[in-house]
Amino acid sequence: MKTPFLTPSLMRQLPLAVISGLVIAASGFFSTSVHIPFLINILCSAGLGWLQPQKGWLLALVQLGAIIGGYFLIHAGELLPTDQPDVARFAMYLAAIPTFAGSFMGGFLKRAFLKEK
Repeated sequence: MKTPFLTPSLMRQLPLAVISGLVIAASGFFSTSVHIPFLINILCSAGLGWLQPQKGWLLALVQLGAIIGGYFLIHAGELLPTDQPDVARFAMYLAAIPTFAGSFMGGFLKRAFLKEK
């Protein structure tokens, strides 16, 4: 019997992807360089990949959408004033790379650890 694509565990983890995306978007407004938002992005994405090794790409897409949407909401609403708006913009434009790389790494590591046992 084929398992459904949207499992209950995946549905429970979708809000986690949205929250982590909003945290990553907000971190770009607080930071003075792009290193902190990228570090937070890679760690959150690796965690999402670890939670869903087979469907981590879907969580990465949701997280990327939350990063982009969160950036535009914060920027348009002027919710978080920043001294360096270029850092937040640059971190948002390049967010896809660490998001998908981190999700792949987390899923790969979980599959590798499960195969060992």
